[in-house]
Amino acid sequence: MANRPTSAVFTTVLWDGGLKIADFNRHISRLRQHAERLRIVLPEYLEREIATCLNNAAGKFDDIQLLNITFNADEQKFIVKPRQLPTLRNCDIHAMTLPLTKWLGRITGTKHGDWQQYISAQDIANQRGADIALLVDDYCIIDSDRAGLMVIDEDGVAYITNSEKSVQSITLDIITEVVRDMGVPLVNAKLNERLVARSSEILALGVGLGCCRILSIDGEEVGQNDSVIWQECEEYLAQHYSNTDNWVDLCRYLN
Repeated sequence: MANRPTSAVFTTVLWDGGLKIADFNRHISRLRQHAERLRIVLPEYLEREIATCLNNAAGKFDDIQLLNITFNADEQKFIVKPRQLPTLRNCDIHAMTLPLTKWLGRITGTKHGDWQQYISAQDIANQRGADIALLVDDYCIIDSDRAGLMVIDEDGVAYITNSEKSVQSITLDIITEVVRDMGVPLVNAKLNERLVARSSEILALGVGLGCCRILSIDGEEVGQNDSVIWQECEEYLAQHYSNTDNWVDLCRYLN
């Protein structure tokens, strides 16, 4: 991927190895929003172009994969790149904090062409024995290297970041809807040290990670042993992906 933030915009999806993508419309909506913030003009019939790329790759895989869909603004074309689902998925994980890298304008908070900073954050966390990097700015957790975050406090209230510097997480959006249906109060707020200290559960939610529970941050234990919301969210996410209604068959765009 190119180094200039405005050289590309991308999304990562769940792909069945053929022509079906989970939550495709959600991903396309975010792709359009991020492209606008990056001043990237996407093709008018982008669904058809993505479908054509998938058609060329279909049949080479027979199980669910992660698929990176990138629009290269310099070359004016889509590039798709599959990779295996990680073994670290829907499980307990450990986190460490790192400073959030910020770009000028409205770039921070988009999936852009200079993504190496997020990849490097994950590498640093792994090298130090952690599973995920939490990205911090002004003493608040803004984002992570590859997941959205939800903090449930000891009173049973769920919190998600209110920062525009955070990348919108499709998986977090899905789980947010579930949490509301469960009757759990949901608040957009700063995820600061005080909130983390009184958390009962902290969830990391992403297409690759699924629904993970964070057990420690920088070596300090967080949360409580009783993780009712994590378990329910993990079960719902499994049901969500097993429901064929949540998968779009892109063959419709090839006609």
